[in-house]
Amino acid sequence: MTAALLVDYAGVLTPGVAESWKHFEAEHQMPARTIATMLWAAYEPGESEDNPIAMLERGELDVGEFEQRLAGQLREAGHDVEAKGLVAALFRDLQPSGGVWDLVRDVRAAGVPTVLVSNSWGFSGYPRGLLDATFDELVLSGEVGLRKPDRAIFEHAVDLVGAELTASVFIDDAPANVEAAERYGLTAVLHRGDDEATRAAVLAGLGL
Repeated sequence: MTAALLVDYAGVLTPGVAESWKHFEAEHQMPARTIATMLWAAYEPGESEDNPIAMLERGELDVGEFEQRLAGQLREAGHDVEAKGLVAALFRDLQPSGGVWDLVRDVRAAGVPTVLVSNSWGFSGYPRGLLDATFDELVLSGEVGLRKPDRAIFEHAVDLVGAELTASVFIDDAPANVEAAERYGLTAVLHRGDDEATRAAVLAGLGL
């Protein structure tokens, strides 16, 4: 069976979103976890797929409109923030870093196709040149109209490179996405920031 390596972006190829949100909160003198509490309240797996984050990630809600909604919620909670550029500000710290980049390059050099699979909040924060040079294919949820943890986005990713779902390996830092991928038959690796542990699990899963 043909295998592929599927890799998340934020929190795997960058620092985690929680740290970026923490810095945003500090800059705006917000209590800790203000952003996390507000966003995750609308982002529970198994809840309505019509919530603003799900719609944003599928490309059904414009980034500007989402920013207006979120800024309005923050203002109602007593935090005056500018709507324009809010998403970019929340993810400002998510710059490419870490050893998973080298892992992806090594796996690709060994002949295994590589696919980025990311739930996108707009597209301006992705380093397209670097990603194009590192991966065979890029699957951004807002471009394909599918989002993790739905099975369809994993099937789409492996189909792009002629691989099979149950032969492939997936890396993500979100437990809900990893658990879903395992249910679909992928070898799923939860990245906890330990690059060497992730490398070992991925190479074992791919038989390299």
